[in-house]
Amino acid sequence: MNDNELKCWLLQAEFKVSKPLQTNINGTIANATTPLMHAARLGNIDVLNALLARGADPTLLNADSNGALWFACFANSEACAAALIDAGASLDSQNVNGATALIYCISAGKTALVRQLLDAGANTALKTLDDFTALELAANLECMRMLRAAVKVAENV
Repeated sequence: MNDNELKCWLLQAEFKVSKPLQTNINGTIANATTPLMHAARLGNIDVLNALLARGADPTLLNADSNGALWFACFANSEACAAALIDAGASLDSQNVNGATALIYCISAGKTALVRQLLDAGANTALKTLDDFTALELAANLECMRMLRAAVKVAENV
């Protein structure tokens, strides 16, 4: 994706664009949403990769303490999640409710993303503000089995 295409995408999403493009690559719109978060929320891997290539920060959090990885999971985009994990997005950041991307994915039954997060090393022991772990919130049997296996491995390390 070239700079003009990215600039058009940013403007359509109501982000401010400055020259050079990289100077405002982490600028925000409502709820402290960055372009990277917005691209992840849409599951738009082309824009997400273009933003990462231009220095977008995968560790930033919005006003609810959700990051681009959480939004990629919300969009059910394994490609976006993989790119963000490779770029250094925090696996274990907790939002205002204490939920991590893993807790969200397991509670929503997003099995493939649960596997992806576990393989990347997501912490299985973190708890929500209501004191629930990912295991306690598993929405389906396959997610529960994967998480139990990951917990057993972690306990034996």
